[in-house]
Amino acid sequence: MEDAYILEMGGTQFQDLYLCHCGVSECRPGHSYGPAVRPHYIIHYILCGKGRFQAGDCTYALQQGQGFLIEPNTLTFYQADAEEPWEYLWIGFNGTNVKEYLRDIGLNSSQLIFRSKQGGELKRIVVKMLKDTTSSLSSQYERQSLLYSFFAVLSRNINISLPLEQDGENIHIKRAMEYVRNNYFHMVRV
Repeated sequence: MEDAYILEMGGTQFQDLYLCHCGVSECRPGHSYGPAVRPHYIIHYILCGKGRFQAGDCTYALQQGQGFLIEPNTLTFYQADAEEPWEYLWIGFNGTNVKEYLRDIGLNSSQLIFRSKQGGELKRIVVKMLKDTTSSLSSQYERQSLLYSFFAVLSRNINISLPLEQDGENIHIKRAMEYVRNNYFHMVRV
């Protein structure tokens, strides 16, 4: 069970990127969703608590400040922790340029997990989306601008996380790769 505030969207005049739905959920211990396949992209961001996310053969233990991408037509499952269930926000979206926009911020089929310190700002954007439920032209443009704002905020200081457990791979190599991926643009000092 979960307490959720959800906004479902109908048709749109936008094609490159458009909002399908969004929401904020506070989950009860052990609450789960799936296994399920979705018809569009969804980004979840964990505001507090922890849980686990499974996509394909990979399972990730996640906590506050982390998020995950669900891709269309991919079997996924996620579950709130029994002791510290998560509260998260999400946006469901689609469009002709989604893969490029996700690639720009470092997310793709082999990179579904991220960290961000922008949780407060991401939540403010989603709450603002949830408050405007009208279908007027100005509301559509406002929600579209908020969707782009969500991507802009998410792109700030995003850290991409590699799965910690996969057969045959050394955890130290994975952590070194994660460090390089997240810090390659900074000057390295030895």
